[in-house]
Amino acid sequence: MPKNYRALTKLRKQQFERVEQELAVVNGKLQSLLAQKEALRADERAMTIPASGMGRALGAILNQKRAIQSALEMLQQQIEVTKQHKYALETSLKEAHVAYEQAKSIESQVIQRVIMKRKRAEQGLLDEIASQRFWRDRNGEKKEPM
Repeated sequence: MPKNYRALTKLRKQQFERVEQELAVVNGKLQSLLAQKEALRADERAMTIPASGMGRALGAILNQKRAIQSALEMLQQQIEVTKQHKYALETSLKEAHVAYEQAKSIESQVIQRVIMKRKRAEQGLLDEIASQRFWRDRNGEKKEPM
């Protein structure tokens, strides 16, 4: 019976570790997206509109700024989706942790019950041996050396 609980505990631990690894991957992806966002913002701040000059240069710079803005918007959407996924994984991680701890507790209780059952059986055997010796000694039978 404890073997079944060991398998369950092992399974719950694997599930917990899998969710934990997925969360680490999502955290890394989120950090990467945030770094990309900051890099795009730095590029956008680095672009300056010329005070004087050709209209073509001004048009090119404005087009680049628009392209950076659209890239920032797409990146922000990816960040939001990744954050939602992260929160979902955090919830799953909490649930997996609770399930793993419950499985460990149940396994521990089952093992304790098995140990207590064996102790009672051993105690019963020792009591039987002691009562046999008592009655044998009382009836005057020959004592066995210990």
